[in-house]
Amino acid sequence: MSHTARALLPLAVFFLLTGCGTAPAPKTASTPTTELAPSPNLYVGRILAIDLERHFAFVALTPSAPPIALQPDMVLLARNDELRSTANLRTSRQLRGRTLGVQIIAGQPTVGDEVVFPTLP
Repeated sequence: MSHTARALLPLAVFFLLTGCGTAPAPKTASTPTTELAPSPNLYVGRILAIDLERHFAFVALTPSAPPIALQPDMVLLARNDELRSTANLRTSRQLRGRTLGVQIIAGQPTVGDEVVFPTLP
């Protein structure tokens, strides 16, 4: 028993001297928190396929796509995952089930870009 006590004595002294204190947390600059407002854009769907020669694309519509956005000659925006606008689109009369044909009027969308209906000018 005395051999065990002698072996554990340095360990006990080490824990006694170091204690259970921790280093203080680094101070961070406090930034004012602002609440994010919901997007005024209405989600329509995602680019399904693109024909760059004819400046045409197909959009896979969501079940909640707003009916106003599906009317012919409405302007839609395509944007990437970083929410940067990639193209302006104009709806056509080609609506088959949950797929909408759109004309590319500016920009270059890519497959998978989300399509939104901008509600603000």
